Amino acid sequence: MNILFGLIVPVVSLAVLVAIIVGVVSLSRRAGEEADSDPGIGTLKRVYYYVLGFVALGFASSGVTLLVKGLLDVIFGERVISGGEAQLALALALTLVGTPIWLYVLSLAQRSLREHPVETGTFGRKFYVYLVLGVSAAVGASGLVLLLRGVLGAADFNAGQIALPLVMGGVWYFHWRIETLEGQPSEMARLWRRLYIYLTAAYGLGLLGAGVALFTANLLTTAYDALAGTLLLSPGSDDLWSSGVRGGVAMALVGGIWWWWHWHRVAGVDGQSEPRQVYLYLYAVLGGAATVVVSLSILLYGLLQWAVDAPGVLAASTHFRFLPDVIAGLAVGGAIWGYHSAVIHQEAGALAGGLLAARRVYRYLVAALGLGTLATGLVLLFGVVVGVLVPEAGDSLVGSDWWKQPLDLGLTLALVGVPIWGRYWWAAQREASAHSDEERTAQSRRVFIYGVFGIAVLITLGDLSALLFVILRDLLEGELALSALQQGKWFIGALLMAGAISVYYWLIVREDREAAGEQPAEAMARPRRKSVTVAVSADGVVRQIEAKLGYSVRWWRTLDDAGSQAIPEADIESLADQVNETAGDNVLMVIDATGARVLPYEVS
Repeated sequence: MNILFGLIVPVVSLAVLVAIIVGVVSLSRRAGEEADSDPGIGTLKRVYYYVLGFVALGFASSGVTLLVKGLLDVIFGERVISGGEAQLALALALTLVGTPIWLYVLSLAQRSLREHPVETGTFGRKFYVYLVLGVSAAVGASGLVLLLRGVLGAADFNAGQIALPLVMGGVWYFHWRIETLEGQPSEMARLWRRLYIYLTAAYGLGLLGAGVALFTANLLTTAYDALAGTLLLSPGSDDLWSSGVRGGVAMALVGGIWWWWHWHRVAGVDGQSEPRQVYLYLYAVLGGAATVVVSLSILLYGLLQWAVDAPGVLAASTHFRFLPDVIAGLAVGGAIWGYHSAVIHQEAGALAGGLLAARRVYRYLVAALGLGTLATGLVLLFGVVVGVLVPEAGDSLVGSDWWKQPLDLGLTLALVGVPIWGRYWWAAQREASAHSDEERTAQSRRVFIYGVFGIAVLITLGDLSALLFVILRDLLEGELALSALQQGKWFIGALLMAGAISVYYWLIVREDREAAGEQPAEAMARPRRKSVTVAVSADGVVRQIEAKLGYSVRWWRTLDDAGSQAIPEADIESLADQVNETAGDNVLMVIDATGARVLPYEVS
């Protein structure tokens, strides 16, 4: 049954992958992605080659893995040969069917490359190559974690565990060599490469963080138990090197290697590519910040519970046993958050005009996280107030402690959310006051404000409907009383929270609109601010250009003497007019012995 189940899952997965391939190819054809002057072997034949090749490779690699596992089990005495007939038969069947088909399809694909060089950059081939790289890297990582757990003693070890990472490593290396030799001759190829790199780096970082948190929490828990239990006893070597610590080390080693290779060695500085920005902002920074927020919330919640309940000194060791996990989460989340925030600022500073935009996106993302935490806390606090003011029936709740847990949790989330939201939101407000036109019309600010306002409106509609349902139900049943408000206290809390937030951000929307409309004529006449880089030998000309444009520009010092003297005012005004009239937001101004040139460009 295990063998059959192990076959069903890959087959279903392959079917899903085939459907995805066909759908994406269809979309790409509709978008004109395959409309080259030389179409190569054609889309249908290409899909046939690579879908069949991927399926055959899956069968072949599964069969070889089972063969290697069985061979290692026999060599190291894990299994007698008479007990593995079924596995051997399955391994031979998969290998003998999958390997010849894959080799044949591979030969056809390689021949098509020689006859049609354009094939190296087509959607179908690159999708196949990077899909195999991604799947083999992910499966190999899981197999290597299991192997290291067995080697380190965190789980049972058998020699057959070497088979999966060994075979997947071979599959990955073979296709990586293909990818390296062919390169990325098309934009489609570069897109698939980026998706593979950042997805693999993402789960590598997740494994690394989880592993570090796991062994750190286990070490701290052992030390905590020794200190809080009996101070006369110190942890022994077995306690310090527990199975949890060993498992964490295994995960951290594999995740660290995967992340380091793909992030530091392969990705490099990838400019403003969308997959890199998604990885940095939505995964690393937001994920690290969320880990810190959750850890801080658990810490404050535990402290508030202790202060409200006051269970006594004897129960302290049991109550605060969550501290090692919290400390580990804070350390790992803070490290991920801090490192990737530094990367964002460093990379944005290297791009003309990129630093302000990167800071803005980062600021609103973290502000959204803080606001979400604060909003959840407000729902609980408002609900507790309503529940206390409107008891269910007379004095039936007197002496009840139902409110303690939601009160503690609400205060915790509010105390965590307020400083995070306040710091980043008020920084954005200060920036809006200082640079009103640019900040208030920025896309990231508009997405944040209207997103918050829209979510608040949806929450209002949903909870108002739920509250009305409770009231109308009791009214129609002839049992309408204050108990309806007691039952709907959390709906009322959500309504009060959403109302407060929506009113506040509606005022912000009005403020931004009024600020944009205070001087419409002047705003229409004022040229749009652009990212200007001036290549000249002396900074005197740069100062003249900045004075004429009205904002700062970047300066690249050239090694000739041109531009060392002041330029006539009329020439500076002409250059400024060219900058303002040039299409695009990025402008390079070159001043040398031949004169001055204004060149618009795009950052790719």
